[in-house]
Amino acid sequence: MRGIRWIAVAAFSLAACSPTSKTAQPPPGFPDVRDFTAVSPDDPKSTLPSFRTPQQISCVVDFGDRSSIVCSGDLRGLPQSVGGTGCPSVRKADASAGDAPYVFERSGPDCASSRAMPLSAGQKVVGKNGTCVVGDDQLVACIDADNRHGFVLQPSGSWAF
Repeated sequence: MRGIRWIAVAAFSLAACSPTSKTAQPPPGFPDVRDFTAVSPDDPKSTLPSFRTPQQISCVVDFGDRSSIVCSGDLRGLPQSVGGTGCPSVRKADASAGDAPYVFERSGPDCASSRAMPLSAGQKVVGKNGTCVVGDDQLVACIDADNRHGFVLQPSGSWAF
């Protein structure tokens, strides 16, 4: 009986000392979203947090059933593997899977202009399930709230994870 008590005490002690699960860290090269100033995502023209950059990149945060991020427009620095014609965009690979990575694609006609609120370098929009920042040198970077998936858009090379 005494041995069982010691095993139970050891198990509880080990559980109490184990690190708690925490949000994953963004990958190397992803900007620190804490370095950007939050702006109110309330745009009277949209029911979802949305914005556009001076380079006409439009993004919607908390989009669709899985509340992911979708950006489209003048996306520069796309990987050469992104073929096709039409408006370039970045979105979840599988809209039905919350844990899907983001991918680049081209579809539909040319990009439409956006009337979403403008976001300038140094600013960010925070939604329920993601954050997007706009930085210098035409940088747009967005990440899910759990820091597991997101993307970086920039002329020097855009990438998604």
